[in-house]
Amino acid sequence: MKNLRVVLLAVVVVTTAVGASGTAAGAQPAGVEFEHAEGESLSVKHTGQDPMNTGVNNTCQFPLNLTDATGTEITLEEQPDRITTTNPSAAQTLWEIGAQDRVVGVTEFAEYLNKTDSKANVSAGFGVSVEKVVATNPDLVLAPNASAGQVADLRAQNLTVYHFPAATDVDDIAAKTERTGRLVGNCEAAAEVNTEMNQTVENVENQTADLDRLSALYPLGGGFVAADNTFINELMEIGGTTNVAASEADGYPQLSDEVILKTDPEVILVTNTEGAILDEEPYASTTAGAEGNYVVMNTNYLNQPAPRSVIESTKTLAAAVERLQADKTEETANSTGTCGFPLTVTDATGEEITLDEQPDRITTTNPSAAQTLWELGVQDRVVGVTEFAGYLNGTASRTNVSAEFGVSVETVVATDPDLVLAPNASAGQVADLRRQNLTVYHFPAATDVGDIATKTERTGRLVGNCEAAAEVNTEMNQTVENVENQTADLDRLSALYPLGGGFVAADNTFINEIMQIGGTSNVAASEADGYPQLSDEVILQANPGLIIVTDSEASILERQPYASTNAGENNNYVVLNNNYLNQPAPRSVIESTTTLANGVEELQLENDRDEKSGTDGSGGSGSDEDDENGESEQDEPAIDENETAIDENETAIDENETAIDENETAVNTNRTAVDENQTATDTPSEENSTSGDTNGTSSEETDETGTSNDIANQETQQDGGPSNTTDEGTESEVPGFGIVATVVVILAFGYLSTRE
Repeated sequence: MKNLRVVLLAVVVVTTAVGASGTAAGAQPAGVEFEHAEGESLSVKHTGQDPMNTGVNNTCQFPLNLTDATGTEITLEEQPDRITTTNPSAAQTLWEIGAQDRVVGVTEFAEYLNKTDSKANVSAGFGVSVEKVVATNPDLVLAPNASAGQVADLRAQNLTVYHFPAATDVDDIAAKTERTGRLVGNCEAAAEVNTEMNQTVENVENQTADLDRLSALYPLGGGFVAADNTFINELMEIGGTTNVAASEADGYPQLSDEVILKTDPEVILVTNTEGAILDEEPYASTTAGAEGNYVVMNTNYLNQPAPRSVIESTKTLAAAVERLQADKTEETANSTGTCGFPLTVTDATGEEITLDEQPDRITTTNPSAAQTLWELGVQDRVVGVTEFAGYLNGTASRTNVSAEFGVSVETVVATDPDLVLAPNASAGQVADLRRQNLTVYHFPAATDVGDIATKTERTGRLVGNCEAAAEVNTEMNQTVENVENQTADLDRLSALYPLGGGFVAADNTFINEIMQIGGTSNVAASEADGYPQLSDEVILQANPGLIIVTDSEASILERQPYASTNAGENNNYVVLNNNYLNQPAPRSVIESTTTLANGVEELQLENDRDEKSGTDGSGGSGSDEDDENGESEQDEPAIDENETAIDENETAIDENETAIDENETAVNTNRTAVDENQTATDTPSEENSTSGDTNGTSSEETDETGTSNDIANQETQQDGGPSNTTDEGTESEVPGFGIVATVVVILAFGYLSTRE
């Protein structure tokens, strides 16, 4: 009996020690490995120990042992605080899961991500510089596309390097995202990003399910294309197209001109806004070239296998396919006459509408539509407008359909319209109008002059004034050409258009293009897309030389931070008409670009005179028409809070929109052709790039609310999410084995003592 008590006493000592240290609920035992075969889900490899618990709270514990694509086992004793990436897809993923603050090194091709200018650039002539990577002193190097040789070079410097397998489909990208979250301790954020990506894929597949699949091709330059067994091929399939190269080869092969002509794609994917490759052979002789069918994709997304790439690329492509199909439907309807009726067309919501005859009673839900109708000479058939179309002649005799937010469905119904034009109503409001048995055509968003021309042409077709629409577009395009010639030899002024409260017009907006045509460089374009809110520090750092205002007093230049910019100190501003600048319609383009160019030219002349005289110059510029801006309901800095900050751009934010327009941005010529491809396509694509700089994603995932702040709050960088989801509180939630064993032994002592 005594011997038994001695044994029990020893057990108490051992189990007490174990119980004191505790085991977190579900904590990962050291040495357990995740083995990930490409295309397979993560699984536990048995190493003689019990498999780890896979609960949510324990998946991001350290220390961590993992085997990467090279078969090398790496160990992380604790969460890495300094991370360097050797390819932009890894950087994009880290931004998505909220770990960007711990990134210390990126390649030059990740510069489109927000605040990468503060990170070390580890790029070299080919691949990355080992010395630069070492200089970042990283705890972890993520190498999703480095060659095995380069990985070995990095490991020779005693760096911890994890090499991902290539990703050829969305599942692989999801696995990479999950693994990245595991490596950096952000598992929950990675799971959320994957959920968003998978939901987007499902939505896009539903969106394109009933569309005719267009045959498509994505040329990379020099005859190289994206073919089968590539993530790009899957993006093309999800987006509603059939990749003609998929039947020719795997990977990124080089196709002859004869093969390209034989496959004869109906649409070409490009990464420059002009679609210049369609003017070159053999592409010019394909159906896509003959009909001018191309889709502009963001090269930072299309060429990088990461979650945001899947989300943005599939949505952009699906919207384009939908639009091209609508155009084809319109062409069929037009076969009996240029503007004949009956007419059947498909709008931006995917709804097919039919007009049996020319509409005689038209109601508009936003001023840009009204402005276009006035331009086409059909104002006599307009029966309802919003209050912010009041600047148009004769609108006082029309019904005001505005409500506190958006438009009043009851008032619209009361106008008894044959057709409602809704260029900026939310999909929900369009649905409300359609439930009243109204015929509603919803336009896609417009982010450039090309989109505005398309909208004008479509409006002319809907109301039976095609010839007038063509004439207006001709005038607009001629004005743009004249203005570009006028400003060609001028020094481009850095400019900013504040909307109030720190919100500004940035990249991927029609206002940004108007600023570029007018001879300025929009400093906000390098910060974000859409209408973001910039901090005072960012505005001061951007330091514009010119402020665009919509009140003739330019009072904003007296307020900080604008007063401390070059524009504020030199009193450099140009007054633009708010009704034109904020409404994407033909007259807006004509008046705004002309006024801005004249202002830039005047400031340049003043600067030249000042340089000759040796004095400082200051002053503002604006036309007489612009000076009347003070009477507009939408005077700067407040943008109409009810109708929308920027007339046509709420559409871009509504996740129900199908417009590709928000994604047709210029891309950087230096981008790698295909991130994960380790063939000749790693070189920049000459045929699919332009000199423009793109800044990441349009945010199209928040419902429209009708206020300027809601619009401007749509940030372009999708880098939200918790920075660290490791649960440090699980140790106290579940008793350890040692505690349970100790209790059992104590009870045994009591029993033995009684027996004795």
